[in-house]
Amino acid sequence: MPKDRVCATDTVLPALSRRSLLAAPLVLLPRNTYARTESEILRLFYQHERLREQLNAENEEAAEDRIIKEMQAVERRMMALPSTTAADFAVKAIVNSARGSLFPDWESGKLWIEARNLTGCGAG
Repeated sequence: MPKDRVCATDTVLPALSRRSLLAAPLVLLPRNTYARTESEILRLFYQHERLREQLNAENEEAAEDRIIKEMQAVERRMMALPSTTAADFAVKAIVNSARGSLFPDWESGKLWIEARNLTGCGAG
């Protein structure tokens, strides 16, 4: 067997020189070795953010009302889905609290109900 090859039954790898490493074929690996998957909750959050930006740029009351209704529909869909990642729960907290301005009721708020379910914490 030639010196620059490794046999499947070899127990010791041959010494590799700098020249042999530079001459070796380049192995291309993807930039991200893990696939970044986006949950449905995150997709809805990004949709909600786009709507919020539209609302901030809008001056016509009828258009504002339409955008608010769309945002509320997105919020309902988002809150109905179970969180599968910390990011899911975080964006639900952002949206459900109106970016920290409001906090839902501890007993009946969907965010806190999910928080208690995720942590095993009682209602009291």
